[in-house]
Amino acid sequence: MALTITQQDNTIFLDGVLNTANITSFKKHFSYILESNTNMTLNIENVESIDITALQVLKVMYSQAIMKQNMFFVEGKNSETIYETFSYPNVA
Repeated sequence: MALTITQQDNTIFLDGVLNTANITSFKKHFSYILESNTNMTLNIENVESIDITALQVLKVMYSQAIMKQNMFFVEGKNSETIYETFSYPNVA
């Protein structure tokens, strides 16, 4: 299943699979939005799976948001797993 990205206000909704095949286009889209907003929520409620490569890219994006003093939230099922991966990012 392909990844569908929609946006409503400061929330990005993902639907499908987030993996190596589509992470580059997602990263470009999300980075552009993060540049123009000080806070952003990523809703992963309808994401069927996230591979390790996509998870690592999300972690880097999270660290970059912190360094820019932007607020970056993840909501939806399995968001706790993602936050555990984000724990203690190296932003120094």
